[in-house]
Amino acid sequence: MFIVTAHVKIKLSALLREPTLQSTTDKILNTATECFFQHGYDTANISMVSRYAGISRVTIHKQFTSKEVLFRAVVEQHFQQHNILLNSYSRSESDFWQETYELIIQRCEGLFNDVSSSLVRANLLHAGQAFCKDLIQAEETLIKQNIQARIEKEIAENRLTLVRVNLSAEALAETLHFAPFGITVSVSNQDNVVFVKNLVSVFKASTLPL
Repeated sequence: MFIVTAHVKIKLSALLREPTLQSTTDKILNTATECFFQHGYDTANISMVSRYAGISRVTIHKQFTSKEVLFRAVVEQHFQQHNILLNSYSRSESDFWQETYELIIQRCEGLFNDVSSSLVRANLLHAGQAFCKDLIQAEETLIKQNIQARIEKEIAENRLTLVRVNLSAEALAETLHFAPFGITVSVSNQDNVVFVKNLVSVFKASTLPL
């Protein structure tokens, strides 16, 4: 699962603010994603992206100075899209356990889950750990912080208690955050949705106010 300080950090938001660059940047990133997903990190390169996108290598290099930088941009774009959902989760006043369940299910769908080749997927996961570790760690921290904030809010509103489970809000947030990792590395044929639903049900019953 690819649930993730490099030398260069791409700021996509800055690029996308410029209308003249938006369509070109999107096309480069979309094509790069397809190339990486089909061929893997080791085989894909900027020349391949240039050929498939119909955009010159010079133009691509102006925005992405190396394959590593381009790969990081693909990963960062995925996290930015996921964080739109995370922002909605953090601001929500709706059912905490239902929305946390949905967040965990979304976390089960890693960036490379749709890659059909296991070899390509393994290569991409390795590249992610090699070149995007800081992005992954920042994303994981952000997710844990948002879950913890929701837990603390539930406690303050007397909708949840941690007395019986003997966990801090931070510890419970970390447990819920790491649930998708356990699902992904398991060789069991158990339905992931059922597993997460049962996990959430246990914690929900155990944290009902006294």
